[in-house]
Amino acid sequence: MVKTFFIPNKESILGQQEILAAKSVLALVDGLESHSYDAVYLRQPLNRLEYIECGIVGKSQFLFKVRYLDSQNGYQVIIPDLITRADWEIVEGLLRALSSKVGEAVEGLADFDLENYFQETVKNYLADKAARFGFCQGILSPVYFDKKDLDSFLEEDGLARFEELVKRVQGSDAFPSSAKFYPDGEGKIHRVYHLAQGVKTILPKEPVIPAPYVEQLVGKELVWEIDLVKISGDGSKPEDYEAVARLDYQAFLGALPKELYQDLDANQIVVGPILGEDFENLVKGN
Repeated sequence: MVKTFFIPNKESILGQQEILAAKSVLALVDGLESHSYDAVYLRQPLNRLEYIECGIVGKSQFLFKVRYLDSQNGYQVIIPDLITRADWEIVEGLLRALSSKVGEAVEGLADFDLENYFQETVKNYLADKAARFGFCQGILSPVYFDKKDLDSFLEEDGLARFEELVKRVQGSDAFPSSAKFYPDGEGKIHRVYHLAQGVKTILPKEPVIPAPYVEQLVGKELVWEIDLVKISGDGSKPEDYEAVARLDYQAFLGALPKELYQDLDANQIVVGPILGEDFENLVKGN
C-alpha cells in the first residue's frame, strides 16, 4: 500500500507550462537530494526520467518518489507505506512548494492524515497471517518488525514506537552485512554473508532474499553461509582482508555466544566487535 499525490501542470492559452527539471524540483526544499541519477541527468526535464527518489541527509528515514506523468500531464509524488513524521514534513513541504510553483492544488492532500494512514498500513501487515515478520526499506538499511511490534504500533503512541524502532536501526553504528550470490558447479546458489574481525556487524536472524532476486531464484537450491574475515595491516587495501573460514549460516548463529550479540529488531542482530580468542573460536567452530 502506497499513497500518491498529484499536481497537474498548469495550462494557459499558450499550452502547458514547461516541465520542471529534476534539479529544479529538488531545489524547492532546502537540502533535498536524489542519487537516482548522476547530476548531469538531473538537469533534464523530469518527464525524461522514470522517477527520482528523494530525501534529506540526516533527516530522512525513508525515500519518496517524484515523477512526471505525460499521460496525465502532471507531477506525481509517491510515499512508501510506512514513513515517520519527519519524513512526512519533508514530503508535505515539497508538495506545497511544488503546488505554489506550478500554480495548481495538490490532489489527495486535503483529506490525508498521517496517523490514519499509518494505522491502516499496520492493519494490512497484520492481515497477513502467514508472515512471521514484515519489513520496510529505510534510507540506510531495512527495518524488520513482528506481530508483537505491529500490535504495539496500533496503540495510542504507536507511530512514536515505530519511529523509535526506525531510529534505533537506522542510527546503528554497526556495518550492515549484505550477502553476495555465488553459483557453484552443482546447480546450487550460495549466498554468503561476511563478518570481519573487530567490526561490529548487522546480520539477519533469518536470511531473506531481496525482492529483486526472488523470481530469479525460484526453484533454485540456496545455501546460506558466512565468511569469517581476518584483517591485517590497517585494513586500507583489499589484500588486508582474508576469509579464513566459511561456515553454514544457521550453524554459525547457533554457535554464537549470547554475550557477543544483541537484538536490533525482529530479524536483525548486532554482532561484535569480535576479537582475539572469541574470533578464533568461531573460526574453529568452537
